[in-house]
Amino acid sequence: MAAKTTDDIQPKAVMRPDEQAQWDALARQTQLARLRAAIACGVNSGPAHITMDEIWARLRARHHDAKL
Repeated sequence: MAAKTTDDIQPKAVMRPDEQAQWDALARQTQLARLRAAIACGVNSGPAHITMDEIWARLRARHHDAKL
């Protein structure tokens, strides 16, 4: 599997330290464009089959230090 580069880092709720460093290295305009694209994708994805509480529970199961 190829290593991720700064060019392909995408925003997400919880990032590993290396991912956060890659994100922080992006120009602010690039970050903004990627955030807008991610939000548009989420808005256009339709209704979810699980609740936000279930999503947070799954997130906390994978990332024990995640906070609401």
